[in-house]
Amino acid sequence: MRGYYGKKRYKGRSRAWSSPKKRNGRGIKAAFIVTAALILLSVGASLLARHVDGFAEWYASSVYPIIVNTVGRLFGLFPFAAGEWLLYIAVAAALFLIVFAIVKIVRNPSERKLYILRTVSGALCTASVIMTLFTLNCGVNYFRDPFSEKSGLPTGEKYTAQELADLCVYLVQGANTYADRVNTNGEVLTAGEEDLAADCIKAMERLGGRYDSLAGFYPAAKGVAFSEFMNMTRILGIYDPFTVEANYNMLSPYFARPLTICHELSHLKGFMREDEANFIAYLACRDSGNDILCYSAYTDALLYALNAFRTVASDEVYAQLYSYISPQVKAEFAANNEFWKKYETPVADIAEEVNNGYLISQGQTDGTHSYGRFVDLMIYDYKMNIAVQSR
Repeated sequence: MRGYYGKKRYKGRSRAWSSPKKRNGRGIKAAFIVTAALILLSVGASLLARHVDGFAEWYASSVYPIIVNTVGRLFGLFPFAAGEWLLYIAVAAALFLIVFAIVKIVRNPSERKLYILRTVSGALCTASVIMTLFTLNCGVNYFRDPFSEKSGLPTGEKYTAQELADLCVYLVQGANTYADRVNTNGEVLTAGEEDLAADCIKAMERLGGRYDSLAGFYPAAKGVAFSEFMNMTRILGIYDPFTVEANYNMLSPYFARPLTICHELSHLKGFMREDEANFIAYLACRDSGNDILCYSAYTDALLYALNAFRTVASDEVYAQLYSYISPQVKAEFAANNEFWKKYETPVADIAEEVNNGYLISQGQTDGTHSYGRFVDLMIYDYKMNIAVQSR
C-alpha cells in the first residue's frame, strides 16, 4: 500500500509541477481551438441566414426570444446602460493588456515568441467571441421575414406624388393636434414625464397585442451616460447586441426620443432593418394613447415625409403644404435644425460612412438610404388603413 500510494503521489506532483512553457502551450492551443470553433459557428449561422429560406425567421422567432428573456432580462436589472460601461472597461483592459504584453516581450527576449503567440491567441479568441455574439444576437435577424409582410402591407404597389402629399397632410394634422396637447413652451417639447422609457415599453406591448411578432418581454430601455459622444456622431439610439439592451441618446431633442426608444426596442424583437424599426416605432407611438408619444410619432415622421415630398414637389406646392404646419411644430423643426448644426463635423461624417458600410454589410444594399423607405411603409399603411377609414 505504501509503494502504491507513493507512486500515485509522485504522479500527482509531476502533473502539478509541469513547466510554464508546457502550460502556456496548452493554453495557446486551447485558445486557437475555441477561436476556430466560434468562427465556424458564426460563419455557419450567417451563411444559413443569408442562403437558407426560413432559417433566419425560425431563429428570430424561436431562438432569439430566449436570448432576450435571459441575457436581456439579466442586464435589464442594472439601472444604467451596462453595455456602455462594459465597453469602457473592455477598452481600458485592452490597453492595459497591450502594454503588459509589450513590457513582457521587451524584458524577456528569450521568450518573445511565446508571449507574442499568447497575445495573438488571446486577441483572436476575444475577437471570435465578439463576432459570435454579434451574429447570434443581431446579424442573423437582418435576414428574417420583413415586418411589412407580417402586417400585410401592399409593399409591391407603386404610389404617386399625390399619395405622398396625402400622407404629409395626414401627418401635419396629427402633429398640429398633439402640439396643442403637450407642453411645448410655445417652441419645443419639454420633458414632461420621468417614465418616458417605461411608457415606450407600454406602447410596444400594446402594439404587440395586434402583432404576435412584437408580443412578449421587453427589457428596460436606458439612456447613455456619455450621450454627448452620440451627439458628435449624430446617433439617436443604439441596440447593444452584447448585453441585449436598447439604449438612447439622453441629450437629443426631446420630441425625437420616444420614436428612438421604440425603434431600438423593435430590434429586441428581431426586426433589425432600419426602415422597419422606424415604422414599428411610428405605429407604437402613434397608437399609444399617450399624448407625448403621439406628438413624437407625427412630428418625427413628418420630417421624413417632408424631405421626401420636397424631392417631387415644386417650391410653391411645398411652401403651401408647409404653411399648414402649426407655429409650435415649425419652432420644433427650427430648434432641431439648430441643434444638429453644432455637430456637422468630420467626426459625424465618418460615423455616417461607417454606419452606411455596416448596413450594406448586413444586406441593406442601399445603406443609410434605407431609412428613407420608412416613408414608403407609412404610405402603404396610410393607403391600406387610414385612407380607407376616412372614406
